[in-house]
Amino acid sequence: MRILDVGCGTGSGLKGTGVSSSDEIVGVDIQFQRLKTARLNLPTRKFVQAQGEVLPFANEVFDLALYKLSLPYMNLPLALKEACRVLTPGGRIYLSLHCFRFTLHELTISFPKPKATLFRLWVMLNGVILHFTGRPASVKGKYESFQTVRGISIALRHAGFGDISVSKPFTISKRFPSLIVQARKLVATSHESGRVARQAA
Repeated sequence: MRILDVGCGTGSGLKGTGVSSSDEIVGVDIQFQRLKTARLNLPTRKFVQAQGEVLPFANEVFDLALYKLSLPYMNLPLALKEACRVLTPGGRIYLSLHCFRFTLHELTISFPKPKATLFRLWVMLNGVILHFTGRPASVKGKYESFQTVRGISIALRHAGFGDISVSKPFTISKRFPSLIVQARKLVATSHESGRVARQAA
């Protein structure tokens, strides 16, 4: 498979995602220093510096897109639309996400710093907004939120995904399980393809 690892960091941590040694993996991260370390540790892989909301790849070139704890910090609707764009028809997306309990912990350790506490309260509110609308809000270009099954399912469907499944096997630590969500890019029906063609004309 051809796999896109968005928010790859230093390139490790793919255990449990279904990736094998024979797969072609392209890592993307916004931070150059992390990519530099990744290239040293994994010289056979390709790494690209880019934002998850603006992926520098052609349409329909990857079979699987991985987002391991990176999506909660992105403009979620834009990032998911980009994932859908670069995935082949029927391609899959794998997400590990922050549950409410993790965000609540981050809030408790932010005391007594007013600025940090205020931001964590905003992250909690943004998670509620995402839960009901499937779209997080932004403060000074930051979209961080926690995710719920309802919220991420709405966002995935809006971006063009279906066959959504949810589990919680991955843990940030023993106390903070991460929400694991997988979905498949829907293949447009002939009726939808015709409508798109007419709109383009």
